Amino acid sequence: MPSSADADPDHSVGVEEARRRLPELLNRALAGHSTQIHRHGKPVAALVPLGGRIPMDPLLRQRRLQNLLTLQGSGKACWPARPTPARPAPTPPSFVQPLTDAARTAFSAQRLQRGQAIAFDGAALVAFLCDAKGTGLFLEPLMRGIAQGSWRGVISSLSLADLLQGPLSQGNEALAQRYGQVFSDPLAWTVVPADAALVQAAVRLQQSEPGLPLTSAIELATAIASEAAVLVSDHPQLAQTAQHPVFSALHR
Repeated sequence: MPSSADADPDHSVGVEEARRRLPELLNRALAGHSTQIHRHGKPVAALVPLGGRIPMDPLLRQRRLQNLLTLQGSGKACWPARPTPARPAPTPPSFVQPLTDAARTAFSAQRLQRGQAIAFDGAALVAFLCDAKGTGLFLEPLMRGIAQGSWRGVISSLSLADLLQGPLSQGNEALAQRYGQVFSDPLAWTVVPADAALVQAAVRLQQSEPGLPLTSAIELATAIASEAAVLVSDHPQLAQTAQHPVFSALHR
């Protein structure tokens, strides 16, 4: 078994952070990545894959990519047409990247570092599955990067329920199973349960922003708790939050 010296020195966490992020770090180990654990700035242990670093199987990576990207547009018959969301404020926070009809360009991957987590709310994922106007160009590069291992996807259990609700409401058990398998893949996605601590954090966020629905506050709390670099949202109020960086997938 590898020693702590084999751990990736560029991915190092403190003891308390390791306790808090243990499920995520275990997923990293499953994917073949090691994590060094330090105390007071000195390495003391490492979480490593059994049998050493496991290289990503190119066939597995390609299969995961295909499974994810073929879902785009698969849910058009599962959700009724949703009303066009309100337009964001004229001057949203600088870290918000809105998608508009005037500037419909693909997402720039240079804005994220390799290995970072990207959180998605249920509305953004449903927009991807329905192939809503404008969202494919924005979300497809993110989905591709997650499937290829460049980033890690994060969704709340609430978002997963939202994804399964569509096909199940139409009696499409097979499609619901596909969604569950793809978005619960531990090598690409982390599903964060809406436990008591997360709900409590969401309520506090809602108190800071009274106009934010509780479900959206849970999505925001999930992004913060998972230390996601950004939250991708199709919700107009989340697109204007000042609590966390957001990439707006709003469509017109």
